[in-house]
Amino acid sequence: MPEMVPTDGQTTLAMLEDDPAQVYARLRRTMPIARIAALGGRILFTKAEDVLRVKTDGEHFGSQDETTPMQRAFGGHTLMRKDGCPHLRERAAMEPALTADHVQMWRPAFAALTARVLEDMAGQDSCDLLPALATPISAGYVKLVLGLGDMEDAQLFAWADALVTGAMNAGFDPEVFRISDQANVEMNAHFDAMIERHRAAPDGSVLSVMANQADPIPLSQIRTNMKICIGGAVIETRDALLSTLYGLLGDPAQLQSCIQSGTWGAAVEEGLRWVAPIQASPRIVRKSLEMRGLHIPEGETVMAVQASANHDEDIWDQPDRFDIHRPALRNHSFGDGAHQCLGGDAYRLLAGGVVLPELFARFADMALMDAPKVKFHGFAFRGPTALPVRMADKTADRRANG
Repeated sequence: MPEMVPTDGQTTLAMLEDDPAQVYARLRRTMPIARIAALGGRILFTKAEDVLRVKTDGEHFGSQDETTPMQRAFGGHTLMRKDGCPHLRERAAMEPALTADHVQMWRPAFAALTARVLEDMAGQDSCDLLPALATPISAGYVKLVLGLGDMEDAQLFAWADALVTGAMNAGFDPEVFRISDQANVEMNAHFDAMIERHRAAPDGSVLSVMANQADPIPLSQIRTNMKICIGGAVIETRDALLSTLYGLLGDPAQLQSCIQSGTWGAAVEEGLRWVAPIQASPRIVRKSLEMRGLHIPEGETVMAVQASANHDEDIWDQPDRFDIHRPALRNHSFGDGAHQCLGGDAYRLLAGGVVLPELFARFADMALMDAPKVKFHGFAFRGPTALPVRMADKTADRRANG
């Protein structure tokens, strides 16, 4: 007979927010499938093999759930919490805008965005790459790809924060929902105005593609699924870019290797593996099963921890180390199976194809100000809280010498 899933009472929410890697390493060694008391008894899967199964075994695990605070926070039932045909129809509505071939159309716009941000950074002796680089790059990228038009970066991040906070409002606090409700009113009005513009002048963005289909999905679902993109992408992009930059700047030899060889794609993949920008993904147990000799009950909400899967010692040597020279093994950060993130190719083009090479072409001597003071935070989303650097502008040097 399979045993019950053991409960871990040692882990605290503060541990998961401040230093989850140590928690996950301990769980992988001692109880790779565990109930975490601090998370209300939710079951976590921390081994790569199990994380992959949770995300790809559609018979036993699914995403369909209308009971979470996400539905209220997003003003509707999103494709992220659907399975089968309803999920596939809504996913297919935005998928043409995010294929590897299609996103190449954005390369010139990504280059122009990056050039503007780098020009704003020029002439400074030092800066924090969080507000100076990662925030405007992430916001500009999301506005382009989603088709949001001109709007303030701060407004986009405010919407994302309202959505994420609302989706995590397990206590259904009405004050939290008041903030997400207001954000929904603002977003719906903005989407509706942009849909009219995209119908008049399609531009290949996600919203444009969804609005111009011959048989479009309902407006309510266009709205809610645009919110999924905003809530995840703007924060995820910012954090993933910063983590990769910290890994490169923390090891100048690896940075020089990228500069000399142009292997920025390897740096992007290693950054995604090293610190997963979204640490874990929820699933519902659709049918009871046995895993590792343990009974996984039907109806449970479980978490597949991609941040832990990316550090599984059975797969990666010295997983806590940022190393662009690792064998090219696929990481779990953009997910697997039916709910694999659609934005992976767009992010890889932005970060590896444009931002990193352009940044270090201009600021090749950029260096960390004080590496021990760089802190990471977050259990759901995770990234550096600041990334202060010293700068050297090669463009300015050439102008001075020429």
